[in-house]
Amino acid sequence: MVKLGIDLMGGDQAPSAVMEGLTRVWYHLQPETSISLYGTKEALALVPDSPRLEKIVCSDYIAMDEHPVKALQQKKDSTLLRAFADAANQKISAVASAGHSGAIMVASMQILGLIDGISRPVVLSVFPKINDKPLVVLDVGINVDCKAEQFLEFARMGSIYADKVLGISQPKVSLLNSGTEKSKGSLLYQKAHSLLAEYSAIHFEGNIEPRDLFDNEVDVLVCDGFTGNIVLKEVEAFFSLSQKLGLEHSFLEQLNYENHGGSPILGVKGNVILAHGASGPEAIKNMILSAESIALANFVSQLSSI
Repeated sequence: MVKLGIDLMGGDQAPSAVMEGLTRVWYHLQPETSISLYGTKEALALVPDSPRLEKIVCSDYIAMDEHPVKALQQKKDSTLLRAFADAANQKISAVASAGHSGAIMVASMQILGLIDGISRPVVLSVFPKINDKPLVVLDVGINVDCKAEQFLEFARMGSIYADKVLGISQPKVSLLNSGTEKSKGSLLYQKAHSLLAEYSAIHFEGNIEPRDLFDNEVDVLVCDGFTGNIVLKEVEAFFSLSQKLGLEHSFLEQLNYENHGGSPILGVKGNVILAHGASGPEAIKNMILSAESIALANFVSQLSSI
Protein backbone atom coordinates (compact mmCIF):
# COMPACT_ATOMS: atom_id res chain seq x y z
CA MET A 1 0.00 0.00 0.00
CA VAL A 2 1.26 3.47 -0.92
CA LYS A 3 0.89 6.44 1.44
CA LEU A 4 1.81 9.82 -0.03
CA GLY A 5 2.98 12.74 2.10
CA ILE A 6 1.60 16.03 0.73
CA ASP A 7 2.63 19.49 1.94
CA LEU A 8 -0.59 21.47 2.26
CA MET A 9 1.31 24.72 2.85
CA GLY A 10 3.71 24.48 -0.11
CA GLY A 11 3.43 26.86 -3.06
CA ASP A 12 2.46 30.41 -3.95
CA GLN A 13 -1.24 29.48 -4.01
CA ALA A 14 -1.24 27.24 -0.94
CA PRO A 15 -3.25 26.03 0.82
CA SER A 16 -6.23 26.62 -1.52
CA ALA A 17 -4.54 25.18 -4.65
CA VAL A 18 -3.47 22.06 -2.73
CA MET A 19 -6.99 21.55 -1.39
CA GLU A 20 -8.49 21.81 -4.88
CA GLY A 21 -5.77 19.56 -6.28
CA LEU A 22 -6.68 16.92 -3.71
CA THR A 23 -10.32 17.14 -4.72
CA ARG A 24 -9.38 16.53 -8.35
CA VAL A 25 -6.95 13.67 -7.77
CA TRP A 26 -8.91 11.13 -5.70
CA TYR A 27 -10.59 9.40 -8.65
CA HIS A 28 -7.26 9.06 -10.47
CA LEU A 29 -5.34 7.38 -7.63
CA GLN A 30 -5.11 3.64 -7.10
CA PRO A 31 -7.79 2.38 -4.66
CA GLU A 32 -5.16 1.36 -2.08
CA THR A 33 -3.31 4.70 -2.16
CA SER A 34 -3.79 6.98 0.84
CA ILE A 35 -2.52 10.45 1.72
CA SER A 36 -0.91 12.03 4.78
CA LEU A 37 -1.60 15.76 4.56
CA TYR A 38 0.77 18.05 6.48
CA GLY A 39 -0.65 21.46 7.38
CA THR A 40 -1.47 23.93 10.10
CA LYS A 41 -4.49 23.36 12.30
CA GLU A 42 -6.35 26.23 10.66
CA ALA A 43 -5.70 25.04 7.10
CA LEU A 44 -6.47 21.38 7.81
CA ALA A 45 -9.81 22.37 9.32
CA LEU A 46 -10.91 23.44 5.83
CA VAL A 47 -10.05 20.08 4.23
CA PRO A 48 -12.94 17.57 3.98
CA ASP A 49 -12.44 14.31 5.87
CA SER A 50 -11.82 11.11 3.95
CA PRO A 51 -11.12 7.53 5.05
CA ARG A 52 -8.01 7.64 2.83
CA LEU A 53 -6.76 10.92 4.28
CA GLU A 54 -4.71 11.41 7.46
CA LYS A 55 -4.35 14.99 8.68
CA ILE A 56 -0.98 15.76 10.28
CA VAL A 57 -1.19 18.95 12.34
CA CYS A 58 1.99 21.05 12.29
CA SER A 59 2.59 24.30 14.10
CA ASP A 60 4.55 25.99 11.31
CA TYR A 61 5.57 25.97 7.65
CA ILE A 62 8.47 27.30 5.58
CA ALA A 63 7.66 30.36 3.49
CA MET A 64 8.98 30.75 -0.05
CA ASP A 65 11.30 33.65 0.82
CA GLU A 66 13.05 32.10 3.83
CA HIS A 67 16.65 30.90 4.02
CA PRO A 68 16.35 27.12 3.56
CA VAL A 69 18.96 25.95 6.08
CA LYS A 70 17.93 28.42 8.79
CA ALA A 71 14.25 27.63 8.28
CA LEU A 72 14.84 23.88 8.63
CA GLN A 73 16.94 24.43 11.75
CA GLN A 74 14.52 26.81 13.43
CA LYS A 75 11.15 25.38 12.38
CA LYS A 76 11.30 21.86 13.75
CA ASP A 77 7.54 21.40 13.50
CA SER A 78 7.18 22.72 9.95
CA THR A 79 5.17 20.78 7.39
CA LEU A 80 8.21 19.99 5.25
CA LEU A 81 10.37 18.81 8.13
CA ARG A 82 7.61 16.58 9.50
CA ALA A 83 6.97 15.05 6.07
CA PHE A 84 10.64 14.30 5.44
CA ALA A 85 11.04 12.85 8.92
CA ASP A 86 8.12 10.48 8.26
CA ALA A 87 9.63 9.54 4.88
CA ALA A 88 12.96 8.75 6.56
CA ASN A 89 11.11 6.57 9.08
CA GLN A 90 9.19 4.90 6.22
CA LYS A 91 5.84 6.06 7.51
CA ILE A 92 5.07 7.47 4.06
CA SER A 93 6.12 6.31 0.59
CA ALA A 94 6.84 9.70 -0.97
CA VAL A 95 6.99 13.44 -0.24
CA ALA A 96 5.47 15.96 -2.66
CA SER A 97 5.47 19.74 -2.34
CA ALA A 98 5.27 22.93 -4.38
CA GLY A 99 7.03 24.75 -1.56
CA HIS A 100 10.51 26.17 -1.03
CA SER A 101 12.75 24.33 -3.53
CA GLY A 102 15.91 25.07 -1.56
CA ALA A 103 14.45 23.70 1.66
CA ILE A 104 13.17 20.61 -0.16
CA MET A 105 16.61 19.99 -1.62
CA VAL A 106 18.43 20.45 1.69
CA ALA A 107 15.93 18.23 3.51
CA SER A 108 16.27 15.56 0.81
CA MET A 109 20.03 15.37 1.32
CA GLN A 110 20.23 15.89 5.08
CA ILE A 111 17.23 13.89 6.27
CA LEU A 112 16.93 11.17 3.63
CA GLY A 113 20.61 11.01 2.63
CA LEU A 114 22.24 10.02 -0.65
CA ILE A 115 22.11 6.54 -2.15
CA ASP A 116 25.45 4.76 -2.08
CA GLY A 117 27.37 5.47 -5.26
CA ILE A 118 25.62 8.82 -5.90
CA SER A 119 27.69 11.95 -5.36
CA ARG A 120 24.87 14.50 -5.80
CA PRO A 121 21.09 14.41 -6.24
CA VAL A 122 19.60 15.44 -9.56
CA VAL A 123 16.32 16.96 -10.69
CA LEU A 124 14.59 15.34 -13.65
CA SER A 125 12.00 16.77 -16.02
CA VAL A 126 10.00 14.99 -18.72
CA PHE A 127 9.56 16.86 -22.00
CA PRO A 128 7.21 15.97 -24.86
CA LYS A 129 8.37 15.12 -28.37
CA ILE A 130 6.52 15.34 -31.66
CA ASN A 131 6.58 11.54 -31.96
CA ASP A 132 4.38 11.41 -28.81
CA LYS A 133 7.15 9.76 -26.77
CA PRO A 134 8.52 11.32 -23.55
CA LEU A 135 12.05 12.68 -23.18
CA VAL A 136 13.70 12.45 -19.75
CA VAL A 137 16.04 15.43 -19.21
CA LEU A 138 18.48 15.74 -16.30
CA ASP A 139 19.89 17.69 -14.55
CA VAL A 140 17.49 20.65 -14.80
CA GLY A 141 18.66 22.72 -11.88
CA ILE A 142 20.78 21.43 -9.00
CA ASN A 143 24.27 20.67 -10.25
CA VAL A 144 25.32 23.93 -11.88
CA ASP A 145 28.99 22.94 -11.77
CA CYS A 146 29.51 19.29 -12.70
CA LYS A 147 32.29 16.81 -13.02
CA ALA A 148 32.31 14.60 -16.08
CA GLU A 149 31.79 11.52 -13.90
CA GLN A 150 28.47 12.92 -12.70
CA PHE A 151 27.09 12.67 -16.23
CA LEU A 152 27.40 8.89 -15.83
CA GLU A 153 25.26 9.05 -12.69
CA PHE A 154 22.70 11.21 -14.50
CA ALA A 155 22.59 8.80 -17.43
CA ARG A 156 22.16 5.74 -15.23
CA MET A 157 19.46 7.29 -13.01
CA GLY A 158 17.64 8.71 -16.03
CA SER A 159 17.72 5.34 -17.76
CA ILE A 160 16.32 3.52 -14.72
CA TYR A 161 13.56 6.15 -14.37
CA ALA A 162 12.65 5.84 -18.07
CA ASP A 163 12.52 2.06 -17.72
CA LYS A 164 10.83 1.53 -14.36
CA VAL A 165 8.53 4.58 -14.19
CA LEU A 166 7.79 5.37 -17.85
CA GLY A 167 8.01 1.80 -19.16
CA ILE A 168 10.66 2.49 -21.82
CA SER A 169 12.70 -0.68 -22.35
CA GLN A 170 16.44 -0.20 -23.02
CA PRO A 171 16.22 3.62 -23.19
CA LYS A 172 18.56 5.46 -25.52
CA VAL A 173 20.76 8.15 -23.95
CA SER A 174 22.25 11.29 -25.52
CA LEU A 175 24.32 14.24 -24.34
CA LEU A 176 22.95 17.74 -24.98
CA ASN A 177 25.71 19.61 -26.79
CA SER A 178 26.46 22.37 -29.29
CA GLY A 179 27.05 19.87 -32.09
CA THR A 180 26.70 16.20 -32.89
CA GLU A 181 30.43 15.51 -33.27
CA LYS A 182 32.16 14.02 -30.23
CA SER A 183 34.72 16.84 -30.32
CA LYS A 184 32.05 19.52 -29.80
CA GLY A 185 31.49 21.51 -26.62
CA SER A 186 33.67 22.45 -23.68
CA LEU A 187 36.42 20.22 -22.31
CA LEU A 188 33.91 19.06 -19.68
CA TYR A 189 31.42 17.94 -22.33
CA GLN A 190 34.11 16.32 -24.45
CA LYS A 191 35.24 14.27 -21.45
CA ALA A 192 31.62 13.47 -20.54
CA HIS A 193 31.03 12.21 -24.08
CA SER A 194 34.08 9.96 -23.84
CA LEU A 195 32.98 8.51 -20.50
CA LEU A 196 29.40 7.97 -21.64
CA ALA A 197 30.57 6.21 -24.79
CA GLU A 198 32.60 3.78 -22.66
CA TYR A 199 29.84 3.22 -20.06
CA SER A 200 28.38 -0.21 -20.84
CA ALA A 201 25.45 0.12 -18.42
CA ILE A 202 23.62 2.51 -20.78
CA HIS A 203 22.74 2.73 -24.48
CA PHE A 204 24.60 5.89 -25.49
CA GLU A 205 23.67 7.46 -28.84
CA GLY A 206 26.08 10.42 -28.88
CA ASN A 207 25.30 14.15 -28.88
CA ILE A 208 22.14 15.93 -29.90
CA GLU A 209 21.75 19.68 -30.41
CA PRO A 210 19.19 21.89 -28.60
CA ARG A 211 17.33 22.48 -31.88
CA ASP A 212 16.41 18.78 -31.84
CA LEU A 213 14.99 18.86 -28.31
CA PHE A 214 11.45 18.05 -29.44
CA ASP A 215 12.32 15.96 -32.50
CA ASN A 216 14.71 13.09 -31.77
CA GLU A 217 14.78 9.35 -31.22
CA VAL A 218 16.42 9.25 -27.77
CA ASP A 219 14.72 8.71 -24.42
CA VAL A 220 17.15 10.27 -21.92
CA LEU A 221 19.07 13.52 -22.36
CA VAL A 222 21.83 14.50 -19.92
CA CYS A 223 23.43 17.89 -19.26
CA ASP A 224 24.71 19.98 -16.37
CA GLY A 225 22.17 21.70 -14.11
CA PHE A 226 22.92 25.20 -15.42
CA THR A 227 22.25 24.21 -19.02
CA GLY A 228 19.24 22.11 -18.09
CA ASN A 229 17.62 24.87 -16.07
CA ILE A 230 18.00 27.34 -18.93
CA VAL A 231 16.40 24.82 -21.30
CA LEU A 232 13.54 24.21 -18.85
CA LYS A 233 12.83 27.92 -18.41
CA GLU A 234 13.07 28.58 -22.15
CA VAL A 235 10.45 25.88 -22.73
CA GLU A 236 8.21 27.56 -20.13
CA ALA A 237 8.78 30.91 -21.86
CA PHE A 238 7.95 29.41 -25.25
CA PHE A 239 4.67 28.05 -23.92
CA SER A 240 3.78 31.44 -22.38
CA LEU A 241 4.58 33.16 -25.68
CA SER A 242 2.39 30.72 -27.60
CA GLN A 243 -0.49 31.57 -25.28
CA LYS A 244 0.00 35.31 -25.73
CA LEU A 245 0.03 34.86 -29.51
CA GLY A 246 -3.14 32.79 -29.38
CA LEU A 247 -1.51 29.72 -30.89
CA GLU A 248 -3.39 26.46 -30.44
CA HIS A 249 -2.01 22.97 -30.93
CA SER A 250 -2.15 19.81 -28.85
CA PHE A 251 1.66 19.65 -28.72
CA LEU A 252 1.93 23.16 -27.28
CA GLU A 253 -0.41 22.20 -24.44
CA GLN A 254 2.03 19.45 -23.47
CA LEU A 255 4.58 22.17 -22.68
CA ASN A 256 2.35 23.52 -19.92
CA TYR A 257 3.95 22.59 -16.58
CA GLU A 258 0.48 22.38 -15.05
CA ASN A 259 0.00 19.16 -17.01
CA HIS A 260 3.15 17.58 -15.59
CA GLY A 261 2.89 18.62 -11.97
CA GLY A 262 6.35 18.03 -10.58
CA SER A 263 9.92 16.88 -11.01
CA PRO A 264 11.45 13.92 -9.15
CA ILE A 265 14.59 14.45 -7.10
CA LEU A 266 16.72 11.40 -7.80
CA GLY A 267 19.69 10.02 -5.92
CA VAL A 268 18.32 10.31 -2.37
CA LYS A 269 17.01 7.52 -0.14
CA GLY A 270 13.37 8.36 -0.65
CA ASN A 271 10.82 9.39 -3.25
CA VAL A 272 10.56 13.17 -3.56
CA ILE A 273 8.54 15.26 -6.03
CA LEU A 274 9.25 18.99 -6.35
CA ALA A 275 6.51 21.02 -8.05
CA HIS A 276 6.61 24.52 -9.51
CA GLY A 277 6.06 27.21 -6.88
CA ALA A 278 3.30 28.76 -8.99
CA SER A 279 1.41 25.46 -9.24
CA GLY A 280 -2.36 25.70 -9.46
CA PRO A 281 -4.86 22.92 -8.68
CA GLU A 282 -4.23 20.98 -11.90
CA ALA A 283 -0.46 20.99 -11.32
CA ILE A 284 -1.00 19.84 -7.73
CA LYS A 285 -3.20 17.00 -8.97
CA ASN A 286 -0.47 15.90 -11.35
CA MET A 287 2.20 16.34 -8.67
CA ILE A 288 0.35 13.85 -6.49
CA LEU A 289 -0.02 11.42 -9.40
CA SER A 290 3.72 11.70 -10.09
CA ALA A 291 4.43 10.91 -6.45
CA GLU A 292 2.22 7.84 -6.66
CA SER A 293 3.90 6.66 -9.87
CA ILE A 294 7.42 6.84 -8.50
CA ALA A 295 6.35 5.20 -5.24
CA LEU A 296 4.56 2.34 -7.00
CA ALA A 297 7.65 1.78 -9.16
CA ASN A 298 9.70 1.34 -5.98
CA PHE A 299 12.21 3.54 -7.73
CA VAL A 300 14.75 4.00 -4.93
CA SER A 301 15.41 0.27 -4.68
CA GLN A 302 16.17 0.20 -8.41
CA LEU A 303 19.20 2.43 -7.82
CA SER A 304 20.84 0.19 -5.23
CA SER A 305 23.14 -1.37 -7.82
CA ILE A 306 24.04 1.83 -9.68
